[in-house]
Amino acid sequence: MRAALILSWHLSLCEIQAGNWEEALRLYRDAIGLDRHSGGPQQRISDGAAFLWRSELAGEPRDHAAWRGLYDYANSALPRPGNGLADLHVILALAVIGDDAALDARARQMQELAREGRYPSGSYLPALARGFAAFERRDFSGAIAALAPHAGQNERIGGSRAQHDLIEFTLLRAYTAANRLEEARRLLSARRPGASGVPVMGIAAVH
Repeated sequence: MRAALILSWHLSLCEIQAGNWEEALRLYRDAIGLDRHSGGPQQRISDGAAFLWRSELAGEPRDHAAWRGLYDYANSALPRPGNGLADLHVILALAVIGDDAALDARARQMQELAREGRYPSGSYLPALARGFAAFERRDFSGAIAALAPHAGQNERIGGSRAQHDLIEFTLLRAYTAANRLEEARRLLSARRPGASGVPVMGIAAVH
């Protein structure tokens, strides 16, 4: 069951990359959405938020109801930080809903855990929280200021290359939205060997 779930998630990203939105959405509705996901709380939050965020980066419309569901579920199932990868996706849900108070509180909790040596990613995720919040406000310069200094440190949260791409793609979208194309080119050129394509709106202007 877990292998099939992982496969569905990766296939959905491949369909987004290929521009096959209807097929990507079918996979999401069949296996990744909260009402169909068979995994535990951390995976349910991570898979759902990653799919929704990456689909928007690729130019697809926002599913407000799905984000609200993730936000409500995160507040009940993962009320405090603990796992960096899951916390990244909780941060996304908080940013999308615009709950700045909860986002700031979670960032402070992560900072405190880091100071106590109980949070392996340290201050990395609080910085990402500021970047995603700025991105949601369409403050792309602010998003770049928060995200760019940490580019290449994605391994600090664990997870796979596909999960790390979410952070890089957000920074790339901020660069293109701010018309900072040379910086986008440098980030693209630094991507690891064998990395997949980049389904990010506006990326054609970079090439």
